[in-house]
Amino acid sequence: MSSAPDAAAAAEMWVIEPRQHGVISRARELWAYRYLWWYFASNTIRDLYRKSVFGWAWLLFRVAGPVGLSSLIFGGVLNVPSQGVPYFLFFLCGTTTWVLFERSLLVVTRSIERNRRLITKVYFPRLILPMAAVAPALLYLTILLIVTIVSVVILHQRNGVWYITISPRLLVSVAAILLSLLFAIAVGLWTSVLQARYRDIRYGLRYFMPFWFYFTPVIYPLEHIPEKWRWVVAINPMVPIVELYKWGTIGQGSVSPRGLATSFALIMLTLVLGMWFFNREEAASIDKL
Repeated sequence: MSSAPDAAAAAEMWVIEPRQHGVISRARELWAYRYLWWYFASNTIRDLYRKSVFGWAWLLFRVAGPVGLSSLIFGGVLNVPSQGVPYFLFFLCGTTTWVLFERSLLVVTRSIERNRRLITKVYFPRLILPMAAVAPALLYLTILLIVTIVSVVILHQRNGVWYITISPRLLVSVAAILLSLLFAIAVGLWTSVLQARYRDIRYGLRYFMPFWFYFTPVIYPLEHIPEKWRWVVAINPMVPIVELYKWGTIGQGSVSPRGLATSFALIMLTLVLGMWFFNREEAASIDKL
């Protein structure tokens, strides 16, 4: 038979209170439901290979395959310059943060729609969904890092050069990874709510992302952007992130404090306004699911 203190604690755990407004109240709410982060994150990861015959092998090919094909086309056929680094490694380091951003954004965009059956029946902080949806990025990052390490070892055996060495500069690469994920969440706060209302948001996003990709120095050095297109670099938050990662790994990349500051400011502005938009429109968007 349960004791009185245990019954009181259980009753207190399930008390339903009116929703509070404000940043502090929302932060407390997110912490109170923190156990749901892992639940939604694990479900998002399982959705990547659920009902797939090849399972994890398909995920590996899905991430590493385009890197090899793109390197062959741009480096082997078109001879795109790579600043003295083997093109495969140059492209791999350039595309790492982009892949984390792009793939995470596409998953975050569908985070509300994918969980529509649950969120229309049970209340929990909806903000957990876009934040937990970046969990697959950890798998993408693991695969890309494994490919990078194997490539560096093979290139060292062939050329006798360590193109990536263990140094404090690698911490800069970690910062670039975190910024790319933060930017994916910031943009996803907008697109996830809109996707709940308009199903063609994700299709439009898939159409738009390749254009964004080509205006980001992933497949070519930043110096090769013509002067008349430099304004695109100034308003593209992904440019400093990609360059920061390349500089932290292979030592190649044009990193400027002004560019980093501008990128960070744009990311934080998108994040703050995105949280405001998400909190304001989430209820109305869920009603339309």
